[in-house]
Amino acid sequence: MSSLLLIDAGGTIASLPDAAGVLIGRAGSAGLIDALMPAARDGVREVQLYAGLSEDMGFADAMRIVRTIAAAAQEGMHGFVVAHGTDTMEDVAFLNELFHGGTAPVLFTGAQRAASAPGSDGPANLHDAVAVARDAAARGIGTAIIFGGRILPARSARKLDSSGPEAFGPHTAAIGRVDDHGVRLTAMPRRVPGFAIEDPEPAVEIAALGLGSGPALVDALVDRGVRGLVNEGFGRGNVPAQLVPAIARARDAGVLVGIATGCIGGGTAPAYDSGARLAAIGAIGAHDLSARKLRLLFAVALAGGRDAAEAGRRATAWLRA
Repeated sequence: MSSLLLIDAGGTIASLPDAAGVLIGRAGSAGLIDALMPAARDGVREVQLYAGLSEDMGFADAMRIVRTIAAAAQEGMHGFVVAHGTDTMEDVAFLNELFHGGTAPVLFTGAQRAASAPGSDGPANLHDAVAVARDAAARGIGTAIIFGGRILPARSARKLDSSGPEAFGPHTAAIGRVDDHGVRLTAMPRRVPGFAIEDPEPAVEIAALGLGSGPALVDALVDRGVRGLVNEGFGRGNVPAQLVPAIARARDAGVLVGIATGCIGGGTAPAYDSGARLAAIGAIGAHDLSARKLRLLFAVALAGGRDAAEAGRRATAWLRA
């Protein structure tokens, strides 16, 4: 039977309640392989790479997962299941996809309800992810999130529900389903060749904008030495007119600047005045990426001390590929 690596990366699926019933990270291994039916354990090896809740993860924790997958794929591992916290699952899955160029499927899953709670969804999600990892049709799928029976590419998957078992969507982005009757892939995701593995640049931030937002946050981030800045705007990537000069100042200071939308669908485009002005000063549109994912693309593009000009070319080439 095919060899699979099950990575315990903490999160709700591996959490424990404290004396007050509040979920906390587990210090040691959760032994997630024991949640699988005996027949599903054949050929599965488990390793723990992170213990804790995913909101506390940093780039070093995420890159430990990325590097472990890359090394095991080089050794011929058939597929990977990463049990991960849902809060930053979409971030780490997308970061892995930025580096993963192989055919071995890398499938992230987890739980919204802890093992100690009635109706815990972790075991079912684990079984589904293992089933997809073993399916021959999943070769070349890249990195995906398997949750609530849906198969979602890492590029488009987003957490849409903070507590319900169908946590990830949008449902229109699903490329297949999995249940107790098997795996049904209906499409293959768009993939881009992976970057060489390097530690991402941590000094990249997001400025989330709202009604009447002024330039203070953008200026403060630049003053603090940020190297990349993603502005999460409105609609197709629009911002209040008073922010355009501040974003231009950031660009002139050598900061890699981008614009994303807070909308789930539709993406960005320089269709309105502020968006066109941002494009004219060199702000990179996120296209279909969320602000969080554009931030990760910027962090990878800036890796190795690359300046904004070179990093901008790398990020733009990836977006257009």
